[in-house]
Amino acid sequence: MSSQSTHDKSQAVYDWSWFRRGVLSFGTLPSLVLTSAFIGFGGLARDAGVSLGQLIFMVPVVWALPSHLILVAGIAADASMLAIALAVSLASLRMLPMVMALVPEVRVPGTKRWHLLMASNLVAITAWVNLMQRSDKIPPRGRLPYFVGFALSVMVMSTLAAALVHQLAGSFPPYFMAFLTFLTPLYFATSLWNASRYSVERLALVCGFWLLPAARFVAPDFAILLAGIGAGLFSFGVYLLRGPR
Repeated sequence: MSSQSTHDKSQAVYDWSWFRRGVLSFGTLPSLVLTSAFIGFGGLARDAGVSLGQLIFMVPVVWALPSHLILVAGIAADASMLAIALAVSLASLRMLPMVMALVPEVRVPGTKRWHLLMASNLVAITAWVNLMQRSDKIPPRGRLPYFVGFALSVMVMSTLAAALVHQLAGSFPPYFMAFLTFLTPLYFATSLWNASRYSVERLALVCGFWLLPAARFVAPDFAILLAGIGAGLFSFGVYLLRGPR
């Protein structure tokens, strides 16, 4: 019996001891910055007329702060549900490249499709950057459990923070709430820079920042999208001209 048990354990797809380590990583700076940003989001949601129950449902289901902000802005502007759903869906397309980069990192022999679907639905920049920065220090069978543990802990704490501030938003100065909200894009930019493995990736980030003012002048409603596409295409062209190294 013991030999059979040992054999089954050796055949386990994942090492779930890393799930606990992922949960305990919540205390790192990235997760605290994101949670603080959801403090600001809780106040914005309340001002837009979002109820506490709707907020608690919204945060884990949408699970991307820019998409949350688009959703709340649409509600505040009294836009149609179809337009809001389309805008949120388009904003969430930026997660696709991250999912494509995540799958090879967490896939191991025995991985099933639903395992990858579960992990994909937890993808957000904070959790993705956290895993990509640490993947070389985590054994392959521990990466998916670590990622799930970290992402779920951040999701739960962010939901609780947003819900708490939703009830207490009136006691916070508006400038303080705005400051907390804008901590997240600042963190995203620095984290993506640190997580970049190739110089062409950092070139894309720099070009995106430089192109954004011009894109905003040309098409304010699509500035971020145009700057991102332009910077990405330019950097990819540089990569093709230089050749892989």
